[in-house]
Amino acid sequence: MREIIQEVWQETGLSEGIRHPLAYIMEACDDIAYSIIDAEDTVKKGYASFYDLMDHLENNSGNDKVVAEVVGYSKSKNHNFRSGDLSSRELIDISMQMFRVKAISSMVSAATDVFVSNIEKMMSGNLQPGFEIIENSTCSTLCRITKDFDRKHGFQHKDVLKLELQGSNHIKSMMTMLWKAVSNEDGKDRPFERYVYGAISENYRRVYKTSSPPKGAHSNYTKAQLICDSISGMTESYLIKKHNEFKALENASQ
Repeated sequence: MREIIQEVWQETGLSEGIRHPLAYIMEACDDIAYSIIDAEDTVKKGYASFYDLMDHLENNSGNDKVVAEVVGYSKSKNHNFRSGDLSSRELIDISMQMFRVKAISSMVSAATDVFVSNIEKMMSGNLQPGFEIIENSTCSTLCRITKDFDRKHGFQHKDVLKLELQGSNHIKSMMTMLWKAVSNEDGKDRPFERYVYGAISENYRRVYKTSSPPKGAHSNYTKAQLICDSISGMTESYLIKKHNEFKALENASQ
C-alpha cells in the first residue's frame, strides 16, 4: 500500500499531507450543484414557489452583490415570461431554469477566481486546514442562504421526510432478511433464506465465497460486507420491488 501511495505522489507532484487541487474543485462542484439544483427541485415539486425563493434570498442576503444580481436577473426574466402565453407550470419551470443558469454561472466564475489565486498554495500545502473554495469566494453568501432555503422548504417538508422514513424502513428490513439468508445459506429446512441468498448477485456471491477461510465459516464482517455490497448495488425501484417480494414470501413461510 505504501508503494502505491508513493507512486501516486510521484505521478501527481504531491507529497504527504497535500490534497490534490482537483479535490478542492470537486468540493466546489458539490456546493454549487447541491445548493442550486436542490432549490430548483424544491420549487418544481411544489414545496415552495419561485417567489418564496426570491424573497428568501433578498431577505437574508445582507445586501450581498452577487445575490442581488442573481435575484434581479431571475425576477426580470420571470416578469418577461409572464407576458407570454405560458401555463403556470411552464412559467415556474422556465423561471427556475433562468435562476439556475445565472446562479451556477456566477458561482463557477467566483470559484474559478479563488482556485486560480490559490493554486500555488494548494500545490505546496500552505492552505489553512479546512479551506473551501466556495466559502472563500464572492458567492459564499449565495451558496449559504440557498442551502438554508433548501433545508427549510425542501428537506424539512413532510413529503420528503415521509419518503426518507419509508426508504430507511425498506433498507433496514431488507438488511434483516439478507442477514438471515446469508447466515443460513445452506439450511436444508429454511427455503426462504436459501431463496433470498440465491437472489443476491452471482458476482457478489462469488467474491464472498472466495473470501471464505480455509477451516471455518465466514466472519460477521464478510457477511456484512456481502449484504452492504448487495444493497448498495440496488436502485431505489429495484430495492422496493425485491423487498416487497421477499416480505410476501417470508410472511407466507411463517
